[in-house]
Amino acid sequence: MSKTKTRCPEIIVIAGPNGSGKTTITSEIDIIGNYINADDIKKEYDCTSQEASDKAGAIRESLLKKGEDFTFETVLSTPWNLNLLKRAKEKGYFIKCIYVLTSDYTINIARVSMRESMAGHGVPEDKIKSRYKKALKLIPELIEVCDIVHIYDNSDEPFRIFKKRKNVYYRWQNEFWDYSKIETLTGINEYND
Repeated sequence: MSKTKTRCPEIIVIAGPNGSGKTTITSEIDIIGNYINADDIKKEYDCTSQEASDKAGAIRESLLKKGEDFTFETVLSTPWNLNLLKRAKEKGYFIKCIYVLTSDYTINIARVSMRESMAGHGVPEDKIKSRYKKALKLIPELIEVCDIVHIYDNSDEPFRIFKKRKNVYYRWQNEFWDYSKIETLTGINEYND
C-alpha cells in the first residue's frame, strides 16, 4: 500500500500599514483559494468600512472552519487577524505572509492622500499613524506564527529586508533599514546571512 501525502490547507496573508503598497504587491503574486479584501467588499456591496470589515472577517472565519485555502489583505494593526492565524496554525494550516511597510508613516500618509485624490478610499492621518505603530509592534508575533515570511520595505521601490523559511532567518539592509533596525522590527537577532 502506498501512503498518499495529504496537503495542508494554506493561507497567504498580505499585511502592512495603510498606504504601504499591499494592493500593488497583491497584484503581482499568485493568490491561493478565495481572495478576501475588505476594500473590494466595500465597493461591491456599497457598504461602510466597518460593514465590509465585518463581512471580510465572517468570510475568513467560514473558510477557516471549512479548512479551505484563502488569501487576504490586512493592515494587521490589532490582534484580531493575528489570532485568526494562530487558530489556523492550530488547525494545521501552512501560512505564508508577505508584509509590506515603509520606513516612516509620513510616507503612508502621503500615499493615502494621493490615492484619495484619485477617487480611492481615504484614511484619517491620525489613524494611519496609530495603525502604523501598532502594526509594526505585532510583527514579531506574526513571524512566529507564519511558516514563511517576506518583509518588503516599499519606501521607494519594493526591497526585501527580511525572510523567514523553516525557522531560518535572513535580512538585507537598505538605505532605510540597517541590521539593528531590522532586529528591532522583527525581534530576531540570529540570522543566516
